[in-house]
Amino acid sequence: MFKFKKFFLCLVLAMVLLSSAVFATDESVMLLTSPAPESSDTKAEKYQTIDEDAYVYNTETFSLSDVVNGNVFASTSTKFVTNPRIGGGVISGDLFVLSNDVVIESDVVYSNEKDKKGNYMIASTNSKSVIYGNVYVLANSFTLQAESEIHGDLYVLASNVNIEQNSVIEGNIFLSSSNVTLNGQVKGSVYATAQDFNMNYYSYIERDLYLNANKATLSGFVYRNAFVTAGEDLTTDTDFKVNQNLTVNDADQFTFSGNVNGNVTVNAKKFNLKNDNDAVCAIHGDLKYGTKTDVTVPDKVVTGKVEVTDFVEHNENKVTFSKLVIGLFTLLVYVFAVVFLAKRYASNAIEKLPSITVSHTLINLGIGLASFFVIFILFVLLCMSGIGVSLAFAFVAVFLFVCAIALPLFLNNVVNTLKFKANPYVKLLAVTGILYLISIIPVLGSAVMFIIMLVSIGEVLFTVLNRKK
Repeated sequence: MFKFKKFFLCLVLAMVLLSSAVFATDESVMLLTSPAPESSDTKAEKYQTIDEDAYVYNTETFSLSDVVNGNVFASTSTKFVTNPRIGGGVISGDLFVLSNDVVIESDVVYSNEKDKKGNYMIASTNSKSVIYGNVYVLANSFTLQAESEIHGDLYVLASNVNIEQNSVIEGNIFLSSSNVTLNGQVKGSVYATAQDFNMNYYSYIERDLYLNANKATLSGFVYRNAFVTAGEDLTTDTDFKVNQNLTVNDADQFTFSGNVNGNVTVNAKKFNLKNDNDAVCAIHGDLKYGTKTDVTVPDKVVTGKVEVTDFVEHNENKVTFSKLVIGLFTLLVYVFAVVFLAKRYASNAIEKLPSITVSHTLINLGIGLASFFVIFILFVLLCMSGIGVSLAFAFVAVFLFVCAIALPLFLNNVVNTLKFKANPYVKLLAVTGILYLISIIPVLGSAVMFIIMLVSIGEVLFTVLNRKK
């Protein structure tokens, strides 16, 4: 069954890449040409320095071995890599990539020694890629190689994600994937939705972990709090450490070992504390758990008090990766359809939408929020009047129509605001994909989507109220 999910994700991503090729025109993009990705033995004399934004388009593979003092916008059908072996692979701005395979490369030398988990240890680093801005990736496979650095946030929607040991993300990670291997250092928080999630020995999260997975195996260190939902199995090993609190919202089976300095709250059908010669668990705060089976709490494992509660079923929290992919595909079709029809039948109207600035955004947010109260008051007053029931429902119907077209028109307005040269439908594809990735982030995604909806509704109403006679 899961092979079908992976195939379906690959199919959708292939359609994304195909659409970028279909909508592209030679006049709409600035090409940055490069040879295919170099092998580790290939050397060049010197990297180039590009003091503007770089655009990669209409190519199967691309190797970025230059220093770019700007943003990089790339769309390739097969592979995109950053190659630091000649001193390049450095981007001072943001990186936007649509490709089948995306690799942020490095050149390290591994020793013959292994750590206690069986990983080869890094002896030295010859070179590494560095991105000083944010990284946005829509791909089948994404790899951040050992020692590479991202100084902003990382946004990834991909089938497979591999963040190797000693790699560094200075900001937050927002990702949705089928298979995730996290083995690097994250200075912010991690917001992840995955089918299989593996947090390994070298992992370090300086803030919080928000995880929604089907299966998860956790090691490494979370400096603040960890919030986890697992559809099936959740396992923490003896090297897993949480400096504050661990909350397991839902799991079929949770096997715990490791060290938690704060409180532990567990809601799982089966809960097992593994405390033996091979694994040690310690909870320095309180333990509160609800299960469907009996639980044996070993002596001296919990420093605080132990409280038993009822198990609460949360089926709506279970991860179904195919639903996430179908959701992305549905959103793309919906946005493209509304924008296409608007451009064809109401092009003058969408051109009058206000430009996206801080002041306009705040005004639109206020109008969008106020519109819900206004339409509610009008509906109640018209219904109470007796003669205005039909008019009341007409107002509601019009408002719902505005809500339906608001988000796609807002995204199209964002596309028109972006300054880089590319086909507008390609930019709309990227913007919609990034928004969907943000929307499925646990906790944060719903809040962001609500604010964006208010702004987009306010944008349409602002245009209507300020139209010229």
